[in-house]
Amino acid sequence: MSQATATYTRELSLPALARWAHVGALMLVLAIGAYLRLTGLGAQSLWFDEADIVMRAQRSWSHTFETFTAAGENGPLYNVLLAAWVRIAGSSEAAVRFPSAVAGALSLPAMYLLGRRLAGRQVGLIAAGLLAVNPYHIWYSQEAKMYAIVTLLAILSALLLVEALDANDRRLWAAYVVVTTAMFYTHVATVLVFAAQVVFVALTYRKWHGRWRSILIAAACLTVPYIPIALWALKVVGGDVTTWHADIGLIEALKTVGIHFATFRSEPEVEYRAGWLYFLIALAGVVWLLLNRRSRPVGILLVGLALIPVIGLYVVSLRNSVFSDRYIIVALPAYLLLCAVALATLGRTRLGTVAGIIVATLLVSYTWVPVADVNRSDIAQKEDWRGAYARIAERAGQHDVFLLQPGYMISTLAYYGQQDERLAGHPVATIAVFDKPWITRETMIEELREEIGAHRRVWLIESPERVPFVDPNGELTAWLNANGQLLWEDRVNGVHIALYELPESW
Repeated sequence: MSQATATYTRELSLPALARWAHVGALMLVLAIGAYLRLTGLGAQSLWFDEADIVMRAQRSWSHTFETFTAAGENGPLYNVLLAAWVRIAGSSEAAVRFPSAVAGALSLPAMYLLGRRLAGRQVGLIAAGLLAVNPYHIWYSQEAKMYAIVTLLAILSALLLVEALDANDRRLWAAYVVVTTAMFYTHVATVLVFAAQVVFVALTYRKWHGRWRSILIAAACLTVPYIPIALWALKVVGGDVTTWHADIGLIEALKTVGIHFATFRSEPEVEYRAGWLYFLIALAGVVWLLLNRRSRPVGILLVGLALIPVIGLYVVSLRNSVFSDRYIIVALPAYLLLCAVALATLGRTRLGTVAGIIVATLLVSYTWVPVADVNRSDIAQKEDWRGAYARIAERAGQHDVFLLQPGYMISTLAYYGQQDERLAGHPVATIAVFDKPWITRETMIEELREEIGAHRRVWLIESPERVPFVDPNGELTAWLNANGQLLWEDRVNGVHIALYELPESW
């Protein structure tokens, strides 16, 4: 082989090796991410929100479709999906969480495609890697709620918007409208993703010459199906619908989101350091994108997608608080993409590559601790209704009464009653919420007489986190302690259970 031929072969092989290394790294990222989401789905008990939505999913189809117009329903399309799924796969913890886990796993290749489309394949790979080990995303990928699904839809919506704007193809615009509409109906707060997209198109309007007709038609097609959701949203903003979310300031909202997007359910000091590190890396990505003229539109899009959902939900909450960080999980992909841009930029020089590896190692180390100690833990991390009802089933007598507080926790009993026949057939009692002036201690006692009747053994099953909102003075527990004999008591994660024996003539 001549020297020229050998040189040509080496030059030809290096790009090929780089491509294969890239593909191999991507496959590894996707495999790790899928493993962390698709395994261990039944390790944790369903918490109240999960049990509640699973029980409602088992109702008739007419009840399910009513959620499209019912006040307070923020994800009617997910209700339909779950209702169909439990009829196929059953209602075990692993089964009802499986759709979210699949959506979480599919978010990784979608994240790669979006990152590659916006800023190159290196950014796509890094962004997919950050999302793969992100404890916040893993947590909601293993929950029987809609948050992993809306995250996937938000990524696909952004990707299809960029592709449709570039190619101005009718099929791409149609796909964008379908995916974005599905996103709206999977969670009402995702309209803020569309708001960020509108801001992006408006601020970069010079780029879209010849596309405005398509843009306006797509916007009109999105507006019409959103009207039913908007009518309910206006009631919430106007204060006509009661919410249970605490008021929050803008700085606190940004801080909460920043910490949860970086790491989740870790030690406070670790959360603080991780939150700052992610923020500084994301800020570096913002600076690089906005200072570079060619990449400025990408910066505008990502900054909008990362910030507008957070600020928008805060603004809505000024009238009637609806702020919850999980409602704006759709901002997570853009935030991680900004971090990926910064890390990829560092990798353009030898010194920067070393610095980038160190920073990336720190980022992953901050996420791995909660992934190992929380997401993959055998110890209860969610409300342990499964553990609580297992303890009750071991000790409950045939005529014992189950008294739940707050009363809406009854869906947890309904769910785990399906799993354990020993819980079936017991009388169930609830009391009114102490949020009306006519609900007093005396009316509570009268309700107890009606609900409990002649039964003497009463199981108090309560959520300590929620009791202060329905019984702020602890009237029920005080009355039981004063008038009954405490026979047995236990606490598991998020649930308090106590067995009382009441006197014959109370």
